[in-house]
Amino acid sequence: MTTLIAGLLNRPQVKADAAKVGADAVKVLTDSALAQVNELQERTAEAEREATAARAEAAEARRQMRELSGEIDAAVATLRSWRSAILTPGVDLEQLRAMVRDPGGTINGRHL
Repeated sequence: MTTLIAGLLNRPQVKADAAKVGADAVKVLTDSALAQVNELQERTAEAEREATAARAEAAEARRQMRELSGEIDAAVATLRSWRSAILTPGVDLEQLRAMVRDPGGTINGRHL
């Protein structure tokens, strides 16, 4: 019996069929690995695009925050100036109105 099985396994057709099965298995595994690599490359490229867009949005948000911070500082300075003018003795209503019309203006030649 052993001789018969060994004889069958040593036949050229059996060896060729085994080699073909092995080659087919290698092809399936290679194709599967390539598909996974391609998918990972696509996902990586998409993640890089999203990260680039997020960095650009963050940079724009920082720029806007700096701009708004400057505007807030200027508004606070104007309000302080107006408050100082309001509390200055001898300032009349018309002078205050003139100062409000021209926030960089002065009262009696003084910046308040």
